[in-house]
Amino acid sequence: MPLSSEVPNSSPSDDAVAIKPSVRYQERLQQIVAETDVYERRDRRFVVIRTLLGLLQLGVIALCIGESERISWMWLLLPMTIFLAVLPFDQRCLRHLQRLQAARRFLESRLARLQRVFGADLADGREYRNDQHPWTQDLDVFGQGSLFQMLNECRTQPGRRQLADWMMTVPTAEEIRVRQSRARGLKDSLQLRESLACIPDKADWTSAERLLQTWVNEPARPIATFVLIWSLLVGGAALPILTLVATDILSASWLLVLVILQTPAVLLTRQQIRQTAAVMDNVDAALRQFGAVIEAFERHPVDEPSVRDLLNRFSSELMPTSEAIAQLSRLTQWLNNAMRHQVFAPIAWACGMFVLLTHRIESWRRTHGPDVPDWLRTAAILEATLSVAGYTFDHPDDCVPEILDERRELIAQDLGHPLLKDSICVRNSVRLGGEQSLMLISGSNMSGKSTFLRSIGASVVLTYCGAVVRATSFQTFAFQLGTAMRMNDSLLEGRSLFYSVLQRLKSVVDLTSGPRTVLFLLDEILHGTNSHDRRRGAEAVIRSLVDRGGVGIVTTHDLALTRIADSMPNQAVNKHFEDTIVDGTMLFDYRLRDGVVERSNAIELMRMLGLDV
Repeated sequence: MPLSSEVPNSSPSDDAVAIKPSVRYQERLQQIVAETDVYERRDRRFVVIRTLLGLLQLGVIALCIGESERISWMWLLLPMTIFLAVLPFDQRCLRHLQRLQAARRFLESRLARLQRVFGADLADGREYRNDQHPWTQDLDVFGQGSLFQMLNECRTQPGRRQLADWMMTVPTAEEIRVRQSRARGLKDSLQLRESLACIPDKADWTSAERLLQTWVNEPARPIATFVLIWSLLVGGAALPILTLVATDILSASWLLVLVILQTPAVLLTRQQIRQTAAVMDNVDAALRQFGAVIEAFERHPVDEPSVRDLLNRFSSELMPTSEAIAQLSRLTQWLNNAMRHQVFAPIAWACGMFVLLTHRIESWRRTHGPDVPDWLRTAAILEATLSVAGYTFDHPDDCVPEILDERRELIAQDLGHPLLKDSICVRNSVRLGGEQSLMLISGSNMSGKSTFLRSIGASVVLTYCGAVVRATSFQTFAFQLGTAMRMNDSLLEGRSLFYSVLQRLKSVVDLTSGPRTVLFLLDEILHGTNSHDRRRGAEAVIRSLVDRGGVGIVTTHDLALTRIADSMPNQAVNKHFEDTIVDGTMLFDYRLRDGVVERSNAIELMRMLGLDV
C-alpha cells in the first residue's frame, strides 16, 4: 500500500520520466519528511493522552481507596474505556510512522547510491562469494561497494539469491531479452519499490525456506475423521459452557471437565500437533514477509506482458496468493498462541483448537502446498527484476545492450565502469570479435588498464541481468565470461602466487571446452615469473584461447609481450594507456590509444615515493 496518494508512479510516456532520478527521489523524500513530521506530532499527542489517562487512573484508585464508601470502583472503567478506544488509533499511527521511516531510509539510500556511496547496512551478497568462480571475484560482483550492492533491492533471501544467480550464470540471448523487457516494464514503478522497502526484512530464511519447501513437498497428513468429529463436538459444547462459567452461572470445574473430554483427541494427535507447530513456528516470520512481498506485486498495475505472465502465476480460483499465505500465517499464529499462552492454553485445549488448527493447516497444505515452490520462484524473479528495474530507472542515460545472436562480437561506444561516479568516470570505446579476436593493452602502472578490463566485465554481468550499461551503445554476444585479475598466494594451502596465476589461467582455458564462446579478460598475464618464461608462456596461453574460438583482452606493462600481436596478424591489435609528468606530478588521462606504450613509469613512481633509485 502506498504511504500517500501523491507517490509518483509514472509510465514511460509521462513527462516525469524526463526528470532526473535524483530529483524524483528528492521530491518524494520531501513529501515523506513532511508527512513524518505530521505523524510524529500526532504520536506525541497520543503519548500525552496515555500519560493523562495513567494519571487519571491513579487518581481514581486513590479516591476509591480513601472514599470507598462514596466512590465506586466502577469509575476505573472510565479511563480504561478511553484508553481502549484510543489504542487502535495510536497503533495505526505508529505503524504508519514506521512505514514512513522505512520509506525515508530507502529514498536516502537511493540518493546515496547515485553518488556511489554504499552503507554498511545494505546487503552486499558476500555470502555468495566463491574464489573459484570464473569472474565474480575479479569484477567486484559481491562485497562492499559491489555490483550486487548497487542493484539489490530484494527483501527476501530467495530474491537476493535469484539476483546473485543472474550475476553468476551465463544466460541465453533470449533469457537476457526477457529480463530486459521485464525491467523496462517495471522501470518507473517507484511506488512499488517504496512499498517493498517498507516490508521488514528481518526474517531468518536460513532454515525457514528449507523447512517450508520440505513441509509443502511432503504429503498432507489428515487427522482421523472420528478424532476430528469428537474434537468438534466437545469444542462446540465448550463455547456456551465457557460463557456460562464466565458469568458465574456454572462453576469453574466445568472447564476441567471440557479439558478432560478433549484430552483423548489431543493425545491421539499430539505428535502431529508438535511437529506442525515446530515447523510453522520457524517459518512464520518468513511466511509473513513472503506474503507481504507478493501482495505488493499483486496490488501494482503492470502492462508489460512478460511481467504479467509472472503475476498470473499468483492467480487462483480460490483466493489471491497473498491472501492464501496470510491465511496460513493467521492459523500459525493462533496455534502458537494456543501452545504458548499460559492463560489461553486451557481454553484453547477445551475448545479443541490444538486439533482443529492442525487440521486446518494440513488442509491448507493439501490445497496450496504444490503451488508454494512456484510462488517462491516467481516472487524471487520479480524481486530480482525490480532490483534491475530500479538500477535502470536510476541511469536514464545508460543504454540497453543489444544482444547479438550470430556475430561473436562485443562493440561498445563510450564505455565506463558502473561503480565509478559519473563525474570521475573516463569512457573508452572497444571492439572485439570478428576478425580481431585479441586486444593487447600495454601501459604504465596505474594508467587504467585494470579498470578498463573491469568496465567490460562488469558491463557483461549487468547485461546478464537485463540491466542497462554505462555506454552510449553496447552490442554483445552472450559470451561465457572468464577473467584472471586478482590472484593471491596461500601459505595455508602451500600455494605460491605464480601457481595461483597458473591455476586461474588453466580454469579460463578450460572454459573454451564448453559450448559457449569465451570472452577472456586477463590482467598482467603471468606476472610473478621471469620475462623469458612470461613471453613464451603468455603466447602459448593466448594462442590456445584464440585457436579455441575465444575473444578477449590481455593487459601488460611488460613491453616484450606486445610483440605477440606481430605473430598473430589480422587477429590481434595493440592498444595502450599512458601517463605524463608535469612539474614532478604524474598525470593520467585514462584514454585508450592505438599502438604500444612508449615509456614506463615504475622508476619515476619509486622516486616520487622517496626511494633512492
